[in-house]
Order: sequence, then C-alpha cells, then structure tokens
Amino acid sequence: MNDSAYTTDSTAAAQRDRDLDDPMVTVENLKKHFPLFEGILQKKAGEVRAVDGVSFSIAEGETFGLVGESGSGKTTTGRSMLRLTEPTSGRVEIDGQNVVDLSDGELKRFRRNMQIVHQDPSSSLNPRHRVKSIIEAPLKIHDYGDSEARLERVEELLDMVDLPREFMYRYPGQLSGGQKQRVGIARAVALNPKFVVLDEPTSALDVSVQARIINILEEIQAEFGITYLFITHDLSLLKNVADRIGVMYLGRLVEVGDVDSVFGSPQHPYSRALLSAISTISEEDELAKPDRITLDGEVPDPREKPSGCAFRSRCAHEFDACAVEEPELYERGPDQVARCFLHDDRFEEGAEWE
Repeated sequence: MNDSAYTTDSTAAAQRDRDLDDPMVTVENLKKHFPLFEGILQKKAGEVRAVDGVSFSIAEGETFGLVGESGSGKTTTGRSMLRLTEPTSGRVEIDGQNVVDLSDGELKRFRRNMQIVHQDPSSSLNPRHRVKSIIEAPLKIHDYGDSEARLERVEELLDMVDLPREFMYRYPGQLSGGQKQRVGIARAVALNPKFVVLDEPTSALDVSVQARIINILEEIQAEFGITYLFITHDLSLLKNVADRIGVMYLGRLVEVGDVDSVFGSPQHPYSRALLSAISTISEEDELAKPDRITLDGEVPDPREKPSGCAFRSRCAHEFDACAVEEPELYERGPDQVARCFLHDDRFEEGAEWE
C-alpha cells in the first residue's frame, strides 16, 4: 500500500503534544469473555477470551492505533469500550467518567460523548432512510434543537465531510462506498463527541477513496480536538495517521509505543513480523523494514490458548520459560513496552534480540 497516499497537509500527526498524565481515555484490565454452551441444556462448556486484560491510555486529541490480525480482539476492544458489547470486567474512563458503571439511562445520555464509525458503510446505514434522517437521528435522540436547527446542523455536517447538500435527500443505495462512509462519519460527529472509535473505516474502500476519508477524519480532529481509537489490520496505514500504536495478539496487547518507535525499532517478534510484511514503494522504506519474517501456522484457537506466552507457538525465539509463564510488559523506552521474555534480564536468551 502506498503510504504517501495518506500524507496530509498537516504532517504533525505523530508530533502532536500529548499529556498522558491527564488522558481523555483510560482503559484498565478490560476483559470480554464469550461463554460457550453445549448440549440440550446449554451447559457452559468453556469461553472465548476475546479481550483478556487490555490496558492503555489515549491523550486528548490523540490518535491511538490498534492493529493485529483478524481475531486478535481489536474490534471487540473498541465495542466493549463503548459498551456496544458489554465488557466482562475492567474499567473504561472517558473524560473522567467510568463508562462501565453507568446505568442504562446514564449511558444513553453519555453516548453523545462517544461514537463509532463502522467498518462497512453499507451495513451500518439503514437503506430505507434518507441521508438527512440518518445524520439527524442522533440529534433527535439527544434533543438537539428544533427541526430548523437540526436541518442547519445536517447541512453543516455534509459540508464538513465534503458531500453536496442535495445528497441529504438520497438513499444509501444511491451513494458510492466512499460517500456512504462520509455519511457514517457525519453521523458519528453530529453531537461533537470527545471520543470516536474508528473501526477499520477505510478497509472496504478503494485506495484513492481511502486517502480522502483519512484526510476528512484528520481535518475534523484538527478542528474539534476529537480523540480517536483507530482500529485496523493495516499497519502501514497507521504510520501517517496514528500518534501511538498498540499491537494486539489473541486478546492481549503485546507492544505499545510511539509510532516512530514501533516502526523504527519494534520490540516484539509479532510486531517485527507484521512490519516485515508491509509493502513499500521506495528503496529507503524497504531498507528500514525488518528482514522478511514468515510466521508458521495460524493464530491459535482462542478457546484453547497456549500456556504461557500466547505467541510462542509461532515464534522463532521460543524457549522453555515461554511455555510456563506469560511475560509482562517490559519497558523498552520512554514510551514503548513489549510483552516478551527476550527483554527479561533473567534469561540469557535476551541477548539474542539485539
């Protein structure tokens, strides 16, 4: 993928001032376990630990990228943070409010502060509603002004996402994929939320359309200071849109760091493997990549995770300790941690990482 397609007039996406001492979003030990039932009596036979103890913070106005293979728990993390999927346990604090503890009524009122842009714009828009009704829906739910004020707001939002105002009278089926996603973005930011989950917002679109969607999202963020959680399986995309990156594997964060640190010096074998698979267009970028790493096998069944380190069954650096205990997140720099025993001084194998 052409990274340059995502370069915007503001090249400071990875240079924004951040204050993680007072973050907009804090996630602490978030878990989402889906029970498995079997038999006529539907007895519990196990569980899928889709999200298994995830913790991170996002500063106000920052874009935090969450990346990993399919089934790593990225989308479930985002949905659990918004309580679109009820978390099993943990704490999610958004603008000082613990979302997990909110009652149904309190949660409904608080939703104006947190929204989501879905991956598939075609399935996220009601085909029987006109664009005006779709964008206006959150305004009505949260008692935003009268009909004239709502119409004015819909027009403002269409301008914001670069759609002609006459499109408000069209149905989703009359729009292209990129136009549908712009409608989804307009709906998500209608109430000036403080936090938005972007769940693979460009994955269903052509590359040329992806670039414009990214630009629109960054323009909105620059104007209103919205905090983003950007979920994707495309690590190269995050290079130019994210400030920090979290790499997920089997429901756990295995590395978190500043975008320059993760791309310049990945500290987990899985991160290195992902980076080594990125397509590049320049010799300079190709030389900056790790040597090509091919991972053996598939991601393990989340119902039967390996003991110890979940990545050990695919890791070329596996040694005895990996099967016995799970590594913690080891500090690897001012703003970088990695979950790997190669950074534990107790093991001589740590020297092999360099």
